[in-house]
Amino acid sequence: MSAELMQEPTKDKFAVVGRNISKSFDKLHVLQDLSVHIPRGVTYCLLGPNGSGKTTLMRMIMGLVKLDSGEIYVLDEPLDRISLVYPRLGYMPQQRPLYPDLTVQENLEFYAGLYGIRGQERARKIAEVLQIVDLSQTQNRVTGMLSGGMYQRISLACTLINNPDLLLLDEPTVGIDPVTKQSFWGYFRELAKNGKTVIITTHIMEEAERCDMVGFMRNGIMLAESSPDELKKFAGLKKRLQMKVEDPEHEMAKLVAEGLEVSRVGDQLVIEVTEAGKMRDILDTVMPVDFNVIEPTLEDAFLKLAI
Repeated sequence: MSAELMQEPTKDKFAVVGRNISKSFDKLHVLQDLSVHIPRGVTYCLLGPNGSGKTTLMRMIMGLVKLDSGEIYVLDEPLDRISLVYPRLGYMPQQRPLYPDLTVQENLEFYAGLYGIRGQERARKIAEVLQIVDLSQTQNRVTGMLSGGMYQRISLACTLINNPDLLLLDEPTVGIDPVTKQSFWGYFRELAKNGKTVIITTHIMEEAERCDMVGFMRNGIMLAESSPDELKKFAGLKKRLQMKVEDPEHEMAKLVAEGLEVSRVGDQLVIEVTEAGKMRDILDTVMPVDFNVIEPTLEDAFLKLAI
């Protein structure tokens, strides 16, 4: 759904509401009259080419970057009162946020202290987040000696230490193995199921596809906010019928004569289709040796919208 066509939301149903946001650094326009609406209890992916403004928007939501114009509400509070909801936020930036000379335990104790978590509660929370990231045996290891994947897992553990209602994760799965990545996403879905909101940036289309919603940005503008499937429709993508035929030239001429747009790759004919009935008509006309229905991907949408 186009951002411009969205109905005005009620703030208390949304974790983040931003309207007419603009931001420039010197002469570089990073965000331009952007609006964003992120519901509570979803996984939401900020998607777009490099330089589209995703990290800047995320830092704005955290109150780390000032707006030139516009407004943002975070958990119902305007940015000038963001300190009121800091205890309910979790932020994992791209830059390494941990102290390399401290142990894992000491880093977690530091982050717990920032939120006033002390004593037995601190010990319980540290044990809990270490179990979530499957690193319960690493408390005494020096953080700077960890592998890149383990570092990411500890970074997530620190982000979760205060049980935040809103998590902002800037490329959280960079450098981690597929098994751990699967575990991360299982936990993200569980958080959303329990009413938390998880905002991520990623360049991995498979991960963006897993999100409940995608906000696609380009050149500092929010082009669309929707489910991944709706974003594909917004990009104008359709299913493709790929058919292997005995006489490609002859069959292609028959289909073109019926007003269809057909492309040819060797002995394969490819046609975009939207209706199941039309697909059956084409198959009856051509009688292919073999055929396959190709679903559009989020990567296809990305490539089309990024231009």
